[in-house]
Amino acid sequence: MLMPTKSDAQESAYKTTKYEVAMDLKGFFSDGYPEKVLFKINNIKQNQIIGAYRFGLGSWYWMDKYKITDDNENYDLTSKIQQGNFSLSLGYEFQKQLNRAVFYYGADLGALITIEDDMKFPYVAENYNLFLVPFAGVKVFITDNLSLAFEAGIKNFYWWSKEEGGDVNPNNRQAHSYYITKLELPYSLTFNFNF
Repeated sequence: MLMPTKSDAQESAYKTTKYEVAMDLKGFFSDGYPEKVLFKINNIKQNQIIGAYRFGLGSWYWMDKYKITDDNENYDLTSKIQQGNFSLSLGYEFQKQLNRAVFYYGADLGALITIEDDMKFPYVAENYNLFLVPFAGVKVFITDNLSLAFEAGIKNFYWWSKEEGGDVNPNNRQAHSYYITKLELPYSLTFNFNF
């Protein structure tokens, strides 16, 4: 009877794990593929997760071909546009557990590169994006290893591009840049696996 015990309120409602993989479903529902995948390394103190280091990775490739025919048999390729995209982010989140829910906040810092090539015109565009996103979210555990999370974020990004060619003048060169701050709801909607 004299042995110290933890109260039920202090006990963790979920198993303390070291790693988490989070697949962002926001792009999955709109475009059919995940926008990014996050790998998290939990920061554990006294058998409690107090935060997590976040590493995000995203990529996609898109190609659009347009062919026409005059005789319903022979098709000629008249247009082909290719786009590729790669993103990388690093961040940290602070966590506070309440029963089977985890409330968290933090920030992500990252970069995004998109390249577009159009064979119809001599045209190439390179887009670069640096971003900082403070976020807040809630994660709800379905089982000890599976959870769903929703994050809201304030996306701050600086974007610049270089373009060469185009339909008006193949020798055209352009450079363009801008800065945007916007509230993103959701910033991410993730399905998570903890191990």
